[in-house]
Amino acid sequence: MEGFLVVISMGIIWGIIIAVLGLLMVQVRISMGIIWGIIIAIKEKAEEKISDISTSRFNEKPNISEYNPLIVRNIKVYPDKFEHNNKVYYFNDIELIKMDYDFSLSSSKIIERNKINIVICMRNKQVLSITHRTIGPVPKLITAYNYIAQKTFDNRLKKYINQLEKSGYFILENCIYEYNKNTFLGNKKIIKDTAIFYTDTRIKFQDKKLSLFDATISNSNIYIKINNKESFTVNMEFNQDVIFALVNFIMENPQTPDDYINSQKQQYNQDNTNDFLFNSLSLMAKLSYADGVISPEEVEVVEEFLLKTMDINKNELSKIMTIFHQAKNSPKAFEYFATNLFNSYNEDLLYAILDILFLIAIADGTISAEEELLLLEAEAIFGIKGKMYSDFKTQSHTRKSNKKEYYLDVLGLEVTATQSEIKKAYRRLAMKFHPDRVGHLGEEFLQEAEIKIKEINEAYEYLKNL
Repeated sequence: MEGFLVVISMGIIWGIIIAVLGLLMVQVRISMGIIWGIIIAIKEKAEEKISDISTSRFNEKPNISEYNPLIVRNIKVYPDKFEHNNKVYYFNDIELIKMDYDFSLSSSKIIERNKINIVICMRNKQVLSITHRTIGPVPKLITAYNYIAQKTFDNRLKKYINQLEKSGYFILENCIYEYNKNTFLGNKKIIKDTAIFYTDTRIKFQDKKLSLFDATISNSNIYIKINNKESFTVNMEFNQDVIFALVNFIMENPQTPDDYINSQKQQYNQDNTNDFLFNSLSLMAKLSYADGVISPEEVEVVEEFLLKTMDINKNELSKIMTIFHQAKNSPKAFEYFATNLFNSYNEDLLYAILDILFLIAIADGTISAEEELLLLEAEAIFGIKGKMYSDFKTQSHTRKSNKKEYYLDVLGLEVTATQSEIKKAYRRLAMKFHPDRVGHLGEEFLQEAEIKIKEINEAYEYLKNL
């Protein structure tokens, strides 16, 4: 009898255990379903934000003041300084900056691990490394970096400008010259040294003489393939924005070192005018000179803007126009002046500037590829669409009956252009519209740039065979 009761008791106990395990398994399945649902939602959200970070400038106007700093984790950003780990660092002491962004899949192939690393080198050789690892990117950290980069741009550029104004060239480090002694065996000779970049596009690396017009420029380096055995590379690890501005300036305004040095002696002092006028005139000058020539029609549009819109006295006009004519030779890029305006002024003024830029671009009867690139860039930076330019694009335009003339217009060339000039213009435009150079301006801009680069390629394929 006792044995029978023991068996009954064990049966009841096992029944209870199985029932409990069954309930637990149901709960586990439910919990796992909830967890996987959360993971998938996080993954989708991360993918959205990763898409944002790869196609957007995070162009929000940070409302930063002494009493309202931008706070991101252990960083506080003020108008002229930032705090990191309770230590204060001033923008004027920053010499080098860089930002690396990386993301990767976890071993489960579901959750992205995102890493943003900012490195700031101070004048006293102190190096700050600010790293954040998260699921999904940190837009506010990107905003903080962009703000610091913009505020310190002039100061970081100054070192190179001083070299240019004194000698007509600037010097870059981290330059590599590779020579394959034996292509079959893969033996390489690598030389590391500084390189001299002249204002007439020449590059000197030890006894080697190169040209910027032969370079392929990406986000991280300047590369020149000399032949099947030799190549030259500049690794732009730090201050990419400054180096890009300098390289673009030289390629758009090639001039002998002596001519450049002499032109800088006549520079007008910016302190004599207000920020809006200086930045807007500089923007107009960069657009006017995008195709290498400032036409009388373009000057007329600018003067009308000054006289009628800005109410400038005729006696002051020639002095103010000095800013316009000098800005075309400034190493500071179009993007620099556009960003200054975006950060400081409201949409009404920005819309007006876009319309004036369009009137300048169309003043000589055609809009070159380089002018169109800058119009699109201004729209991307301002985050708005210019009405006049939008209307122009939506109108139907027929190609000129003369195919050669049409394609020369695309490349911004005259009918007398030589094959050498055609090739040079094509290389310059292909570099400017390259996705690595314009990707930070957003997906919409990339789509416009893709259409334009197809047109540029089509023009070159036609013209090079004439």
